[in-house]
Amino acid sequence: MPLLNTDGRDPVEFLTGWATAVAAALNAQLAGGPFVAEPAAATRAQAAAAVQLPGPVPETMPMNMAPARFSDRVGVSVVGRDGRQVAAAVLLVTPDNKADSDSALAFAVRAAGLMSAGAGVVIVDALPGAASWATHLHSLTGVYPITKRPRGTDAPVLAVHPMVHNGAELFGLWHHNVPAGAALPTVPIAVRGGTNLTLDLESTYADAARGATPT
Repeated sequence: MPLLNTDGRDPVEFLTGWATAVAAALNAQLAGGPFVAEPAAATRAQAAAAVQLPGPVPETMPMNMAPARFSDRVGVSVVGRDGRQVAAAVLLVTPDNKADSDSALAFAVRAAGLMSAGAGVVIVDALPGAASWATHLHSLTGVYPITKRPRGTDAPVLAVHPMVHNGAELFGLWHHNVPAGAALPTVPIAVRGGTNLTLDLESTYADAARGATPT
């Protein structure tokens, strides 16, 4: 079911556990192959801390400064075992990704960059609030027309399969709007240069809710 109640846990903590469950489910299908699924969770605060300037201002400062807006990144990357390419990704929307237009745009740009590089992408937004990232993503890629966007409290799930058919570069699309209390779908994940996987979102959500990881 959509993430409307995390039993008092911090949403990012829950989503991080969900990413771990998703990675385990994908690795069960990838076992012995050239790809591996890796969960990742980096918050806006962690990104800011990593680039914090210590002590006095350094002598070699940039010529100019512009305001920055760091953002959360929670999800799973399917990468080659050599670590050189992201072949597919599952992106889990966090509260920070929906906090304002800048963060929603940053999330959409990240997703669009992966899609345009030929990686299969699944986006899951199981949090309350408008999915403003979808508007930005449609402006960038054309994959989310307004007729496909969620209404009310529905949770949007989008799966994108980059492909070439008869010489045309295309995005194959699966749109789901999941009502509150309904089961999350099983979606396809296209691994660039590899096989296609399936991801049971409801099962992995349940694993995260129990604090368990599938074996």
